[in-house]
Amino acid sequence: MYRRLFFLFPDAADAKKAVQDLIEENISIKQMHSLSKPGVNLEGLPVSAPNQRRDMHTTIENSLWNFNLGIFFIALFVLVMAFIAANYFLAAISLLVMAATYTIGYYYLTKPTIHLSGFHAAFQHNEILLMVDVPKDQVAFIEHIVHNKNPSASEEGISWTPSDMSMNV
Repeated sequence: MYRRLFFLFPDAADAKKAVQDLIEENISIKQMHSLSKPGVNLEGLPVSAPNQRRDMHTTIENSLWNFNLGIFFIALFVLVMAFIAANYFLAAISLLVMAATYTIGYYYLTKPTIHLSGFHAAFQHNEILLMVDVPKDQVAFIEHIVHNKNPSASEEGISWTPSDMSMNV
């Protein structure tokens, strides 16, 4: 899995300098995505995909969470009905399903997640968000580059993104 690093810049010039610094360190332009409110000039910055602008990760995450929760409560209902009917085999299956949904939910809740809705205030001040997708072992290196060469950058967090989706979602 890749990590998506989020950096805020006060203006396009600072964001462009950071992009250039990252390119000089052999970070592909395809691994970078910029975003701001409509009307802010992002010319010369890597473009974000439509799914990134709509924050599809949040939509997918919420849908999967609701599905997982629904399956859990259906299994809970089946468990109660199985005990009433004294069908212990069905009760055991229900417990296994509940344990699986709990485990899956816990696993994904412990993943770091950043939602674009948290950046609306910054976008209202014409700030520019630069997202950089890198392998987990390069996170500290990228943070070091951005902070040392771009003091105006504000680190806003780290999220995970599947490696096959990181370049286009």
